[in-house]
Amino acid sequence: MQQAQQAPTVQARAALMQDVASRTILWQQAEDTPLPMASVTKLMTVLVALETLSPDTIITVPQAAIVGNASMGLHAGQKISVRALLYGALLPSGNDAAMTLALAAAGSEQAFVARMNARATQWGLTQTHFANPHGLDAPAHHASARDLAALAQRALQQPLIAHIVRTPAIQIEGFALTNTNQLLGQYQGAYGVKTGTTDAAGQVLIAAARRPGQGDVLTVVLNSPDRYAETTTLLDFYFRNWQSRDVTLPHDVLSQATGPDGHHYLLSTPQQPLLLPRWQWPRLHPLRIISFDAAGQPSGLYQLWLDGHKLLEAPITFTLQ
Repeated sequence: MQQAQQAPTVQARAALMQDVASRTILWQQAEDTPLPMASVTKLMTVLVALETLSPDTIITVPQAAIVGNASMGLHAGQKISVRALLYGALLPSGNDAAMTLALAAAGSEQAFVARMNARATQWGLTQTHFANPHGLDAPAHHASARDLAALAQRALQQPLIAHIVRTPAIQIEGFALTNTNQLLGQYQGAYGVKTGTTDAAGQVLIAAARRPGQGDVLTVVLNSPDRYAETTTLLDFYFRNWQSRDVTLPHDVLSQATGPDGHHYLLSTPQQPLLLPRWQWPRLHPLRIISFDAAGQPSGLYQLWLDGHKLLEAPITFTLQ
């Protein structure tokens, strides 16, 4: 596959751009280098917390959960739902919300962090290690851009988390919470996912954007001098040069067939994503291969070819009309 031209230039210490549907990494920079990740940590925190906590469970905030820097505004002894804490952890990036979730789920910060690291190992995040559930700078608290892209994809598969990270602002249980992700509502199609900022991590941003008929892209920048400008550069590069479509047998003469016995069939194939540089889409050549056995039963394959290379092959389903 010919690569898109004029690759982007960013100053982030590590970065990548990934097509969401195919999970193909289209551009990368030091993508396997472990670096401080700041509050994007909270994507793992909420995933692990939801393994044991129900969104509707009411929790009493412990004193140990009141930690510094970014805050949801909790105070010790307050009663609050897990759902509100999820919003508090993911929108204003409340360290107090993250700690409350961790302590409620595992009983201690140490036990919860052990669960986070167990999941990182289980999910193949080989350059990721957690020292806390909130993301404040600590020794051995790091992740790579590749790992964070995989973590974000997993978080976005959880419907509640996906809904929360695309929410610009919300009033919930007396809290007015605003999402720190400035791309929401500003960049066409942006729907997540998480910011992070600490002295060691610098500016961090995992972002995702989807445009109907154009594709779905996820980007990561770690230690960027301007996370929004550099992320916009990556997102624009994707939408300008690439396109991901769900491909299937077109509804034309290719989707109709007549058997040797005169029976008419409607042909179909399962939808599946295909990612190509935009200039290659008009050059695709579809090919239908069908046959009938001695009993008149049909079978077939649908293929897409580009310049003599087979890109896709799918079985054909025959429906008698």
